Amino acid sequence: MMSSVHIELAKKVNEKVKAIETYKQMDQQREMIIENLITDYKAGKTVDLVKLNQWTDNMNQFAVKNQLPTRKTVTMEMFLSFVKQMNE
Repeated sequence: MMSSVHIELAKKVNEKVKAIETYKQMDQQREMIIENLITDYKAGKTVDLVKLNQWTDNMNQFAVKNQLPTRKTVTMEMFLSFVKQMNE
């Protein structure tokens, strides 16, 4: 009986570890999207936050399901403020 509890606990731990790894990969992808947006903005291109926020929504759904921290939806004001801070 005791070993089945250990097996279940080990399974839960492994699921959590996998979820955290996936979450980290999703967060890295989000950072890449942000970096690309900043590059576009600095090059004078039109910046559209739709892709970023769709990715963030997917990430947040995953995060909530796996009890991990969520990320904020980015507004243009937040984006511009971030870029401005980077340049200071």
